Amino acid sequence: MLSVEALELSYGASLCLRGVDLTATPGQITCVLGRNGVGKSSLMRAIVGLERAQKGRITWEGRDIGSTAPAERARAGIGYVPQGREIFPFLTVQENLETALAAAPRGSVVPQEIFDLFPILRDFLRRRGGDLSGGQQQQLAIGRALTAQPRLLILDEPTEGIQPNVIKDIARVIAYLARDRGMAVVLVEQYFEFARDLGDTLAIMVRGEMALAGPTQSLDEDEVRKHLTV
Repeated sequence: MLSVEALELSYGASLCLRGVDLTATPGQITCVLGRNGVGKSSLMRAIVGLERAQKGRITWEGRDIGSTAPAERARAGIGYVPQGREIFPFLTVQENLETALAAAPRGSVVPQEIFDLFPILRDFLRRRGGDLSGGQQQQLAIGRALTAQPRLLILDEPTEGIQPNVIKDIARVIAYLARDRGMAVVLVEQYFEFARDLGDTLAIMVRGEMALAGPTQSLDEDEVRKHLTV
């Protein structure tokens, strides 16, 4: 469904991504791991069009999308939950969810499934986003991305700063979307255990490059941890 090939991205004279390859497959969870500052978020932002790669190719369902705008990629079925959530603090939960309808098929409404996955959102529909806890905001950010009815969901560190009980809820939803809904999922994580338990495939980044990649069960855990520890 998604193929990233030999991607290079620079910020000025600083080369951030160096020949990066990545794939995402329907019904599968691909986890991208690495220390802070290795280029994980830059890779995700390049996939959704918020950064323009200088070299390489991003293919979505057989079509090169390297020059298309972020809004077009969203309408094509690529959903994105950014690091830090980036909800609208002065809009209500309902209004935050409705902002994603611009990328959904014409005539869509907020799917009932969002409230089945995250019941707290139904309870807080009229509450402003900025008044929610961090875990509730993360659920709202995921719900907002799902409102656009994507076929690929990219989540950039969804467990960051989140309480353990909400992390379990998020893991349950991610697993459901991939296993039961057949969605392709790309998950950026720093925590190996979370990624190991969820991921079908692991991709380990070091200094802007892919150091290791493959099916989760085929990778040596000690080798993976070596690239993740400071």
